[in-house]
Amino acid sequence: MSDFPDRLQIVPLPRDVSDVEPDVVLFDAIALHGSDGHELDLLVKESASALLVLAREGRPDLTTLALARGADAWVSLEAPADEMVAAIEAAAASYDDDADPGTGNPPRLTIPADLRETAGLSEREAEMLGYILQDLRNAEIAERCFLSVNSVKTYIRGAYRKLGVNNRAQAVLWCVQHGVTHAHR
Repeated sequence: MSDFPDRLQIVPLPRDVSDVEPDVVLFDAIALHGSDGHELDLLVKESASALLVLAREGRPDLTTLALARGADAWVSLEAPADEMVAAIEAAAASYDDDADPGTGNPPRLTIPADLRETAGLSEREAEMLGYILQDLRNAEIAERCFLSVNSVKTYIRGAYRKLGVNNRAQAVLWCVQHGVTHAHR
């Protein structure tokens, strides 16, 4: 990947993920072998970065597990470097703060930080609620965020659990009751 200095900057992840917000965090799926997955769970919960799993052909079970625990996408370690870079760039694109002038997609939406903290929502869970407030379907959210529909469902279920609601209507009602009547940046 050092062949792409104009497209990537690789930095080590510090011990406290809340101190840095890279666009993309690469997570080697092999780290889940013989592990309780705490490190991955921490990245999913504490980081607003896209989480891209580095998958190994011989261990598709670990890739599936990482995606089930909230990773956003995966790329094979056996992929050519240019494909890996393209996957990283696609994951990073879902975290741009400005609209993509090429597609006209609006910027990522979130619920205000103080309300997020009160509810215990991750930034991604709050983002999903913002899209629910816009009455977007899971497939539309997935397309807009460059996520799988299953990842969108996982984030939404996590938000519902933290809010103590069971469906979209209850989630919208919760937002209205807490003064969130439209999505914020």
